Amino acid sequence: MYAWESIQIAVDYIEAHCGEEIRIEDLASACHLSKFYFQRLFQRLTGKSVMEYIRLRRLARSVRVLREETKKSILEVAVACGFQSHSSFSSVFKEVYGITPDAYRKSEVHLDVYPKPDLSLNHTMADIQEPLVTDQMVLEISRRLVEQDIVFTGQSKLAKAEELGQPKVNMLADLWDTVARDLPANAIGADILTLSDRPGYFNYFVGIEDIWGTGGSETRTMPAGTYIVCRYTAETFELLVDEALYKASRYLYDVWLPAHSLIPENILIQKYFRPFEKDCCIELWAKVKDL
Repeated sequence: MYAWESIQIAVDYIEAHCGEEIRIEDLASACHLSKFYFQRLFQRLTGKSVMEYIRLRRLARSVRVLREETKKSILEVAVACGFQSHSSFSSVFKEVYGITPDAYRKSEVHLDVYPKPDLSLNHTMADIQEPLVTDQMVLEISRRLVEQDIVFTGQSKLAKAEELGQPKVNMLADLWDTVARDLPANAIGADILTLSDRPGYFNYFVGIEDIWGTGGSETRTMPAGTYIVCRYTAETFELLVDEALYKASRYLYDVWLPAHSLIPENILIQKYFRPFEKDCCIELWAKVKDL
């Protein structure tokens, strides 16, 4: 058994039992590792300490329960998600998200949760146009040629690069809400991420293809060239954007492209097909130097 397989056992156990008491000693034992080495290996492969990871995954579950199970009191949500009291849950929730559980439940704020990692993705190489089935999603890599520039019209905001993949209040979701209200039937929505002139920030643009050439208050261009495309699906739109998007982008940029000696340019396009529908999917388009 590889080291990542042992830690994946612990990750899966935490997911199944995060509403219960979880002891590091029991996790280490299940992985057939000493407590000391287990903690070092867990931190190395997940980027979080064991207890911090458990806390973030409990919070991730609470975010869903607060919105979906509205008849439960805050205390009931806390206990169901592994917290000892109303006060401890509220304190941790506000520390991470800057908002109390009660205020979140009453608001329309969107929270980004810390995703459960699928460590196998770091050790699996998808072949071109061969679907790869992984934890709660299916992804497929292809190579595409865009023969001429494509213009999108929409709106944009600046965002901190260091916050990508971290739990937080999503300040960009309202852009999608604005664009989606006027989204024509069968239109393809897109995010376009580019580096900002402001150090440590990127420009997040949301829009639709300007097939009528009407322009708009803001436009972005998808330049012609060669792209590596990662298309992926998940069981729900929420799972697709809350967890699968982060996993797929990490796989494409941190695993697949380096393994094929491909260097992406500083632009990422995320295309949304049938957003908010059960059969939705997303494609990540990474522009690379012409092959």
